[in-house]
Amino acid sequence: MRRPWRVEYKGGIYHVIARGNNKEYIFRESIDKGYLVNQLKECSISIGCRVYGYVLMDNYYHMIIQTLDKKLQEIMHQINNKYSKYFNGKYKRVGHVFQVKYKLCFYCPTQFSRTSTTIGITFFR
Repeated sequence: MRRPWRVEYKGGIYHVIARGNNKEYIFRESIDKGYLVNQLKECSISIGCRVYGYVLMDNYYHMIIQTLDKKLQEIMHQINNKYSKYFNGKYKRVGHVFQVKYKLCFYCPTQFSRTSTTIGITFFR
């Protein structure tokens, strides 16, 4: 059975969640977290998106991201695919790193602008 089609908007702001396969750790060392942060910075420049904030836990991450030129699925594919190859290569493992396709919530820009000032979000650009 196919997943339901995801509605995406150009310039949309999304809360994205990606969790490790079988709830396993996707960050075993702090350098792994640094690698993902560098991927987010690189993506924000090369693909054209804005990362407003993120939280990296041992077995999942949250991110607030705004799409500009590319679709969210293309951005997330690049981020998660590069990280998976890095992680599997470093720890000499094979298979999925992330459990399922990322989860997301859409925020309308006016709703987000009210909340972003209260929590002090910074972004890469």
